[in-house]
Amino acid sequence: MRRLPPLNALQIFETVARHRSFTRAAEHLCLTQGAVSRQILALEDYYQFPLFKRHAKGLTLTAEGELLLPAVKESFARIEEVSLRLTRQRTDLALKVPTCVMRWMLPKIMQFQAEHPSLQVQITTTWQHDVDFTVEPFDAAIIYGSSPGADVHAVPLFDERLTPVCTPQLLDEKPLNDTTDLARHTLLHPTRDHRDWRMWLDRAGATNVDVNLGPSFETLDMATNAAMQGFGVAIGDSMLVAEDVAAKRLVMPFDTFVETGARYYFVYPDCVAHQPKVALFSQWISERRGV
Repeated sequence: MRRLPPLNALQIFETVARHRSFTRAAEHLCLTQGAVSRQILALEDYYQFPLFKRHAKGLTLTAEGELLLPAVKESFARIEEVSLRLTRQRTDLALKVPTCVMRWMLPKIMQFQAEHPSLQVQITTTWQHDVDFTVEPFDAAIIYGSSPGADVHAVPLFDERLTPVCTPQLLDEKPLNDTTDLARHTLLHPTRDHRDWRMWLDRAGATNVDVNLGPSFETLDMATNAAMQGFGVAIGDSMLVAEDVAAKRLVMPFDTFVETGARYYFVYPDCVAHQPKVALFSQWISERRGV
């Protein structure tokens, strides 16, 4: 039987080589400097040659250490990659969803669960609008942007179309008969730069409204929730608020819409494309896009 070098010591070797310091490596690994030194000595004892040259100002790799380091990095990277793929083969579908799209996505996921109870969808919500499948442990994701990016399978869901939204009760207090009436309302902004309201006001030709006024929120969903509580008029996506409008929790007082060029996508990496759970959900959601 082959005797392998101590794998924990190899991990510590890679960390020390990266930091060129026992002290900084120990801090990174949450170990004592002595524990790190003992692991490196054990590895050097295994190979019967030194891996580092000790200097007053730090460490440098010996010729043998320089030869070993790339193999260690490549091996651990390969283990991490395979481990990530193995975790994606579990029966659950791990799905990353931006909070702003949950208003549209949640009823569909609940319907999918009712139709396919044997496949559990594990949802992770985030303020992020993108995903990196090389480092994030998700089978698939909903993303937002002008394109789905490279190296993914993508199903376009719907285009972003912005328009003002507010509660019916707010209109009873302060009617919005035309865009000039917006000057009497609090504008709720889903971005700090107010770009969404600015685009819509430019399209509507509203010149008397100060777009710099009004509170800013981190997400479209937060601004929409503030509008639902009657705090003002938010700029919302017509698809994301469709159910709230149908339930009369919100109204869209104007028939002017701005298409921003951004779109929501369902995406997944090639390494899971063959898995039945991904194919099933992808086909299911593609039949309900734009609805």
